[in-house]
Amino acid sequence: MPSPFPGMDPYLEDPYFWQGFHTSLMTAMRATLTPQLPSGFYAELEQHIWFREEDSPDPAKRARPDLFIKEGPPDPARTTRRVVGSVATAEPTARLVFPNLVREVAHHAIRIRDARSRRVVTAIELLSPSNKEFGDEWDRYQLKRSELVANDTSLVEIDLLRSGHRLPLGTLPDGDYYVYVTDASWYSEVAVWSFTVRDPIPRVPVPLPHPHRPLTLDIRPCLERVYEEANYGPQIDYTVPPVPQLRRVDAEWAAELLKKSAKKKRR
Repeated sequence: MPSPFPGMDPYLEDPYFWQGFHTSLMTAMRATLTPQLPSGFYAELEQHIWFREEDSPDPAKRARPDLFIKEGPPDPARTTRRVVGSVATAEPTARLVFPNLVREVAHHAIRIRDARSRRVVTAIELLSPSNKEFGDEWDRYQLKRSELVANDTSLVEIDLLRSGHRLPLGTLPDGDYYVYVTDASWYSEVAVWSFTVRDPIPRVPVPLPHPHRPLTLDIRPCLERVYEEANYGPQIDYTVPPVPQLRRVDAEWAAELLKKSAKKKRR
């Protein structure tokens, strides 16, 4: 069964599903674009990996060496044995905590390249939560997108997340989701498609260098393919609100939509 929503399924924004959905959707979009590419171009799925230190709730603990003493040596008078099961164990000399953990962060993107020069002519990005939160990763992404545009690379940015900060492009039309397209020949102009959780996802152009015609990116069939292949339907509990929650008016609309969908399934 396809997703019950007509466009973006807001339940897929849940962090529990997002990372796997992100990777699978990028793979599906590359598959739909490749047959459209003219001779001399190819699309590849790039993986960017970096390491991020987990934030500590205490700012004073963010720049420290290997291990940290949380509690000093116990009072000698308290150096007694404790019983664990049937084995007596001594009190520890100290209690320590791990330093800020470092975790691997991966992000997939589509790059369309000129087969002869290997130059990236068009980049396609599906924004992740880290791209929309102020901090190091926000700064890293803003620098990357500026470098792409400065190097005459067309850019397609897809924002299927309601949470976080929008790209700094001035006043945007109302919407829950956005697609931004910058053709290298437009200099600094950005075309914006906005849509809500109630709307179909619009088909958008993917620019190629002149004189080639743009490709057509139809995201919804890609989403449906991923939804069915990953078997999201049984995994998602549509009886509870999505994360993040919808606005009340949209939540009421979604509740009616899901009731109708549930009735169809029972037939």
